Amino acid sequence: MLLSAPLAAADSGGLSPLMQAQLAARPAQPPPLAPLHGTPCVGGLAAGYPCSNIDLLSFTPVATFSSTSTNSLWGWTDPTTQLEYALIGANDGLAMFELADPTHPKYLGKLPTHTGSSIWRDVRVYANYAYVVSDNNGNHGLQVFDLTRLRGVTTPQTFSEDAFRGDFGRGHTIAINEATGFAYVAGSNTCPAPSATGALRIYDIHAPANPTFVGCVTTGSYTHESQCFVYTGPDTAHQGKEICLNANGPTKRFAIVDVTSKSAPVTLSSLTWTGAGYPHQAWFTDDQRYALLNDELDETSFGHNARTLVFDLADLDAPVLVGYHEHALGVIDHNLYVHGQYVYESNYESGLRILRLENLSQAQMTEVAYFDVYPASNNAEFNGNWNNYRFPGSGNVILTGIDEGFFVVAPQLCSPPAAPSALSAVPAGSGQIALGWTGSGSAGAIWKVERAQGGCGGAFSTLASGLTTSTFTDTGASGQVTYGYRVVEQTANGQCASVASACVEAQTGGDCTAAPLFGGVSAVSNAATPRCRLDLNWNAAAPACGGPARYSIYRGDSAGFVPAAANRIASGLQTQSYSDDSVAGGANRYYVVRAVDAANGAEDGNGVELAGFATGPAQDGTFVSGAEPGEPLFDTSLAGPVTNAVEAPQHAGWHTATTRKRSGAQSFWSTSANNLCVSLVSPTLSLTAGQSAELSFWSAWDIEAGWDGGVVEVSADNGATWTRLTPIGGYPSSITNGGTLCGIAQGSGAFTGTNQLTSWTNSRIDLSAYAGQSVQLRWLYRTDGGTAGQGWYVDDIALSHAQVPGVCSVDQIFADGFGP
Repeated sequence: MLLSAPLAAADSGGLSPLMQAQLAARPAQPPPLAPLHGTPCVGGLAAGYPCSNIDLLSFTPVATFSSTSTNSLWGWTDPTTQLEYALIGANDGLAMFELADPTHPKYLGKLPTHTGSSIWRDVRVYANYAYVVSDNNGNHGLQVFDLTRLRGVTTPQTFSEDAFRGDFGRGHTIAINEATGFAYVAGSNTCPAPSATGALRIYDIHAPANPTFVGCVTTGSYTHESQCFVYTGPDTAHQGKEICLNANGPTKRFAIVDVTSKSAPVTLSSLTWTGAGYPHQAWFTDDQRYALLNDELDETSFGHNARTLVFDLADLDAPVLVGYHEHALGVIDHNLYVHGQYVYESNYESGLRILRLENLSQAQMTEVAYFDVYPASNNAEFNGNWNNYRFPGSGNVILTGIDEGFFVVAPQLCSPPAAPSALSAVPAGSGQIALGWTGSGSAGAIWKVERAQGGCGGAFSTLASGLTTSTFTDTGASGQVTYGYRVVEQTANGQCASVASACVEAQTGGDCTAAPLFGGVSAVSNAATPRCRLDLNWNAAAPACGGPARYSIYRGDSAGFVPAAANRIASGLQTQSYSDDSVAGGANRYYVVRAVDAANGAEDGNGVELAGFATGPAQDGTFVSGAEPGEPLFDTSLAGPVTNAVEAPQHAGWHTATTRKRSGAQSFWSTSANNLCVSLVSPTLSLTAGQSAELSFWSAWDIEAGWDGGVVEVSADNGATWTRLTPIGGYPSSITNGGTLCGIAQGSGAFTGTNQLTSWTNSRIDLSAYAGQSVQLRWLYRTDGGTAGQGWYVDDIALSHAQVPGVCSVDQIFADGFGP
């Protein structure tokens, strides 16, 4: 976290002089930045951010979640769905995002701060609960939030805490030992009593929603950050104990504390060294032999570049400072985490730096990747990247930019081992095939076996992983079926993998028990008939054991439902289509189709799931969209250079925003940047013949007056040509400078002008000339290379006398709960 001095040094307002300086250093809030998506690191840049071996998956500005700054963060992987979630600390609470598609994080909502705003907040996770503390924030205490409440959220929420502990006020950071179920609050204003110097405060969280205070560390004074774990390292005297590595910044010490007894923790050692400035945070290597530590003030105190310090902890009672790795840049190093052979460092203005650990006995490490979230400079200042978190499943990393927002990036780190060779596969009795291969010989290598039913040309899936020997017996093979096998070698930590070995095929004897090869449901379409009906289609399955193939249909009311007998709506089907006329309208319905071999009853396990929404025939009505989840989708596009060509989607352009909205939770936002040429395009809409259609929408804007601006256009030829539309009463202003950009000429009426964000303005456009035609509408926005305002917000779009889906009905027998 950002620097804080010991509580005893705080002034009457609760801030140390250094913390006051940190607050004063925060820049004036800049204009909102534009979101970014899916940009690889090419030639040392990703969307303008300096990088090496790290791709940018997405950037989400603070405006998206209505905050002004970020701080710490953490991640949660749902153990049920394996979906990854980003938990972003902000000045006013905890913003939470689903990362099912990490190139487009989905904002789920915010847990508001318990008290006021603060630039210091920290979060950790245990047993599907998040634990949040905040510094310089009154009686904030400990917030507890049940993360399973994020499942299925479609509209951003303002969440409430599930539990709260107010027996302390300020907490600078929090550490959790997931192996033991204890949480450790650093920098609190209550431990130890009566001095309250900010030592670790310990909570039992075995009952996650009911944290119970169990003790304080009574020695060592203030702790800034801590890492606690069950010790399995080389010091046999302490193996099996719970140990905390404490960075005690103000006293310039690194302390190792045995917290096995929560009521009587024991400090094993406390070390300082020449050149210590403010020991900030430490982390063990995976073998617990060494600890890496960052010092937050040695750069500014002594004038050298950032340094990562290395301690030999073979003896926890007598740690030894081995040395340090000096970085190439004179920035401040901050939080770091070890993952296998790499350390991931958040080094403020130089962003995320990833170093490979080489020979730590000589403090040797090599930088192998970086992503600089603060391209403006590389100075020893408190800007840029505060914290990082690597998801163990995907390997993706989330980062905060203090005044900018948060990033999702994908490191590309591997020097992969050689592919396994000499793979053999031979029958080993009924239903068994024995495999053997030759690995690279690398120490600690592990292997993964993949199998494809039907032979080497089939679809491979993982059969076994984490193998430590170069043999494996497939005991689940079906007789009379050909399988293809291949093997992948991985490094001991699983982070680097070889390409797959050459494939070999084998077949064994015994009963034929394999399920059909089947690709699952391929289409779900709405029949648009008075009676609700969704039509399903799929391609034929290939029975492995003689067949014929039969098909079963499963239907659920939510995405990710588990197919089971209770939700099977049809079975024994012999065709490749099915019409579900028992479905109700009004919501998405989800389908899985599986194939069964009639010869042996084996059903395939494909997880392909498609959704459909049943409606009635089209009818005259009003088309509406306010950018809310579930409402009709608009295309957003960007043409790159400012030209007339705007319909080339490139993962940039208009976005939904929660910062400003006239109603609901979201609006459409042009984003804010120089040299934009972006358009928001409606789906194709059929206007009712013989009726006078009218477009209505609401706007708010902050756009450089006369230079930048937006207009509305219509196309009746599927976007080949566009015609400018004029609101009833005209545009609010006009383009007076800059010539023609993005097809908007100087002299054109436009939405332009600053300070139009305090209220929403309604615009109406007569579309009677297009009655009976199919049209698309677009909101076209241009900026030049000069000043860019906050942009253009559009909400509550309504088009009267358009053909919209009608309501369908379901037979009452099905509505009463009877299946077909």
